This record gives sequence, C-alpha cells and structure tokens, in this order.
Amino acid sequence: MTTKTTLSVAQLLEKMATDPNFPTLAELSTLSDLTLSGQAQVRREWMTIPEDRRNLAVKQLITTSETELSLHLGRFLRVVLEDESSRNRALAVAGLWEETDEALIGPLVDMLYNDPSEDVRAGAAEAMGFYVLAGELDEIVPAQAMRIEEALLSILHSAAEPLAVQCRALESIAYSSETGVRQLIDDGYYSPDEEMRVAALNAMARSADIRWRDAAQAELISPDAPMRAAAARACGELEHRDALPDLYELLSDEEKEVRLATLFALGRIGGKDAVEILTAAATSEDEDEAAAAEEALEDTLFHSSDIPLLDESDNEWDEESDDDW
Repeated sequence: MTTKTTLSVAQLLEKMATDPNFPTLAELSTLSDLTLSGQAQVRREWMTIPEDRRNLAVKQLITTSETELSLHLGRFLRVVLEDESSRNRALAVAGLWEETDEALIGPLVDMLYNDPSEDVRAGAAEAMGFYVLAGELDEIVPAQAMRIEEALLSILHSAAEPLAVQCRALESIAYSSETGVRQLIDDGYYSPDEEMRVAALNAMARSADIRWRDAAQAELISPDAPMRAAAARACGELEHRDALPDLYELLSDEEKEVRLATLFALGRIGGKDAVEILTAAATSEDEDEAAAAEEALEDTLFHSSDIPLLDESDNEWDEESDDDW
C-alpha cells in the first residue's frame, strides 16, 4: 500500500519542477486527498513543471489508483483537466471515469464541443456514459442528465464529427431509454466503418435490451477479431444463454482479446458448465487469461436476474430457455 510522505504540496511541486530525481510514488501521493487550498496551489504552479514530468506523474498516480483505493485524485485531476498538454487532459478525463459529480458536467460538455484534441473529445464522450446511466437511475437531476444526452446526440447527428468521438458518444448514449437511441445503435451496426460497428456492439451490451441478442450472437463468427470480442462481451452483458455453445468455441480463438472477452461473457451468463470451464481456465499458464477467469468466477456471484433486461413483451422463447436453465 502506498503511504504518503511528509512532503507538503509546495515541496512536492518544487521537487517535480527542479530536482533531477523524480519523486517516488509515495511522494506523489501527496496529491491525493488535496484540500481546497492545496488544489489552488497545484493549479497555480502545475504548468511550471516540465510536460514530460507532469505526464509521468499523472500516469503513475492513475495507474496506482486503479488498485489502491486509498488514493483519491478527484481534486488533483480536475486541475489536470486544464493542462496545456492534450495527453494529460485525456489522462485526467479517463482518471475521473468513476466520478458522477454534477460539477464536472459543464467542463465535460465544454471539452466535448471545443477541445482541440480528438482524443480528449472522445474521452469526454466516453466519460459522459456514467452520467447518462446516473440519470437513468435518478442519481442526478433530470436537467443535468438531459444536458449530457443532448450533447451526445448533437455529436451523433453531425456528419462533421470525427469517427472516434462519435463511437464513444454512441456507447455512452446507449444507457439512455430515450426514443431514437435504438435507431442510432442500428445505424451504427450497419455502418461501413468497422470502428463504428464495434461501438454499436458495445452499445448493444449497455442497452440491456435483449432484442440485440441475435445480432450479437451472429457476430461471434465475424472475420474481424474486434467484432468477435465486442460480440462476446455483448452476449455476456445481455445474458444470452443460447450463445453459450458459440462462446465455448471462442475459448480457442487465435486472438487473445477474443478469448478474454469470452471469459468475461461466461462469467456474466453463468451456469454449471460455464463455471467448470472458468475454473479450469483460472489455472491457465497465461496470467492474463487466468486473472480474467478468476474475475469471471467472481462475476457469477454478483450477476443474476435481480436486474431484469429490457423486454417489450412476455417472450415465450425466453421462458422456455429459463425452464431448461
């Protein structure tokens, strides 16, 4: 576990700016849990630090925060959102991915519309997905949720927008139950651009709409690995039990990203056979696959029918499948 040193914010910033020895991770953790005055001091002095050092500090802190829950970088990363470096702004947006503070909505919308970097704009569109979901769960005020959705829709309806930004916008708006979102996903699925088709599959996964199950299953045999991987994840998120035989086949896919996505899907769908396969996969010599299988086994404990998927009628075929299950 990372432990803070006795460095003050001022001392750390000076060391980052002038000391030949880059601060240790323990020293950088001074930027965790900033007070308002500490945040103001970072904002005043941040740009006096060389860009490569700012970039290294942000990357190290964000990477560490993914496993060390004791690091709270919210106030620090809000400062980095104003960094002159597009690399750092993109990192800051990604690092704030779990934030649903409504005070961030304005900056994110501004970045989506106006940031000169395509990567930053795509990152802002991706981050907005959590606010769309929060709006669906009534965790933010309706006016703010509407502001987010309107911004994403404007990006999707503009032919002049970069493809990467539109892809992230489609994935984010997929959480919405608003009329017209399903058509946007359908349009993306039939796009001539593979990146958009992959985004459409990701959007299907987020929609919780079982009407996308057949489309997701059909792409499990796509000649394109990113499509197979996205389709596997979608089958998992949509709890498509009838796709299990096809998913078992993908466990021997030549592409690692497809195998990892398939392990994830088996964890979401669950069932006796899936658990047995995941248990065996957890002993794989491939560390990534073993870790993915272990996470998938944990998923089987948390993902059940407690949160129903969207269905517009009492589907008899689904009830038959459940009986067999």
